[in-house]
Amino acid sequence: MNFEQLHYIKAVVEYGSITHASEALHVSQSALSQSIASLEKEMGHKLFNRSRSGTVPTENGKQLISIILEMLETESKLRQTASTLSATLRGTLTIATSPSLFMTVLPQALSNFRKDYPQIVVRITEAENDEIFHLVQKNDVDIGLISLMDNHEVDSTMEINSLFLSSGFKAIVPSDSKLAFRESINLEDIQDYPFILFDREFYNVNIKKFEAQNRPLNILFNTKNTSVLFRSVSAGLGISIVSDLMLQNDPYLQTQSIAAIPIGYPFNNEIHFEALSKKSNEKKQLIETVMSYIRHNKNLP
Repeated sequence: MNFEQLHYIKAVVEYGSITHASEALHVSQSALSQSIASLEKEMGHKLFNRSRSGTVPTENGKQLISIILEMLETESKLRQTASTLSATLRGTLTIATSPSLFMTVLPQALSNFRKDYPQIVVRITEAENDEIFHLVQKNDVDIGLISLMDNHEVDSTMEINSLFLSSGFKAIVPSDSKLAFRESINLEDIQDYPFILFDREFYNVNIKKFEAQNRPLNILFNTKNTSVLFRSVSAGLGISIVSDLMLQNDPYLQTQSIAAIPIGYPFNNEIHFEALSKKSNEKKQLIETVMSYIRHNKNLP
């Protein structure tokens, strides 16, 4: 038994799929399956039932996985404490992040990090994926937090580490719209509705992909401001599309002034969030510590 196997178990639990977990971890499905099978043999219990619909814990697996997750939390605390005692964790850390992480997970994670490491100065830049890759490659930032739909090829000087965080997408509509009563919708269903476009690279690319094969959407306006976007939908001005991550703890959704509906192609896939850094970066220990805070805070309210 080793911690790598335990992290594999955690990833499968979080993604509910061997396939998605292997993609996030950047290991082959066969290697991941063999590692889990080896651990199951060592413990004498099957941890997961595998089917076409996904990978779910067995009854015995639920009890054992609970302990595994506790062990990983203890490992994280051990690493953080050891890092705190290390005199090398000083100086400045520069981060370039995608908007989705900047407006959701990152603020609380960095707040907790600064409480434990007040001697570290953290500087943050918000950017789109392509710019983040460029900033990391030029050593302008120490770590890039990116969102990817598929595995991304990077040059041999860089490495990608999973944040074990993914997100799907939903259409958001006014709660009194007839669309709010649908179980799912496609872009074809909303072509005649006023549409508010979240003006970010990923959404622009996918809307253009759709419009190249269909007639244009009725775009009312574009905005990078999420408050304007959610408030406008709530007021009945139009509908929009956002990630599930952006909907976590959203007050408009909680007060039922908007409804979130599963959306079809080309937004019927998940994006995975990763951390990009240079292999030769001298701040590797500091980067790993920050990543542990982001992973730990991703499911907190």
